Amino acid sequence: MDSCRICGNGEGNVTYTVREMMFGLREGFGYFQCSNCDCLQIRDIPADMAPYYPANYYSMEAPLARPKGPLADAWRHLDARIRLGVFNPGRSKRREIFDWFRAAGADLNTAILDVGCGRGRLLHEFHLDGFHRLEGVDPFIAQELEYANGIHIRKGQLTDLKGAYGLIMMHHSFEHMPDQDGVLRAAAQLLAPGGALLIRIPVIGFAWREYGVDWFQIDAPRHFFLHSRKSLELVAGRTGFRVDKVIYDSKASQFWASEQYRKDIPHRSAQSYNENPGASLFSAAQIRDYARRSRELNRAKDGDAACFILKRD
Repeated sequence: MDSCRICGNGEGNVTYTVREMMFGLREGFGYFQCSNCDCLQIRDIPADMAPYYPANYYSMEAPLARPKGPLADAWRHLDARIRLGVFNPGRSKRREIFDWFRAAGADLNTAILDVGCGRGRLLHEFHLDGFHRLEGVDPFIAQELEYANGIHIRKGQLTDLKGAYGLIMMHHSFEHMPDQDGVLRAAAQLLAPGGALLIRIPVIGFAWREYGVDWFQIDAPRHFFLHSRKSLELVAGRTGFRVDKVIYDSKASQFWASEQYRKDIPHRSAQSYNENPGASLFSAAQIRDYARRSRELNRAKDGDAACFILKRD
């Protein structure tokens, strides 16, 4: 019986075989779910993960171009200040990133580190919003990156860094890391007093119960750990953190992408809604319904993804 890497339990764990379906390799990988903390985890981590992060993996895509003209920049900076509460937000429609930052206590002057950021697409988005102290680290980029706008991305691991950050972010990267405790301890060493750790991850919820091994977010073999709230709280607690806030932010993809996997359609296939919505299985009405159901699951705290804000006492 496989022993859980999170809580050590070795009794009653259930095993599964999950296929690689993002790129349609269809290679099978063993996973098991802990009967105690509910964490779903890979049995054996491949010795070489590089083949599963090809050049067209989404985080390796080039950053988006800047908006054209100073007025566009000025408006976006003002919008960010409104959404962060610098001004009264009034009726402003809030993008979810500002929900995360407000929960973490971050502002436009916070020193931010994005862990597992690829080539920095998200950091460039934040720079356009007016954040200006932005760094990243990723082990799979080809080389260190220094952008003209001041964003610096190192090739390496969190443990390679020194510094003090007000916010350390892991946007769907924590589940890719084999040493869960070690990563959080390293993050604790890099946080400034009063700083926060923001972890966005897939979580065990409705989609896992409904789709099982066809659940899109398992993403074998790249995702080593699919946490439950309980299992994430266990790791956080023993590494000096407490879970301060949880914001469920699952999307319609938990439905349409998982439905595609059930029908043997890879995520990056020409038949996939991700690649070619018009050639996919789904009508616009179905996608709207999936989005509505995802919002309902988030309100019920049963969506398949969540943002955890971790702080130290």
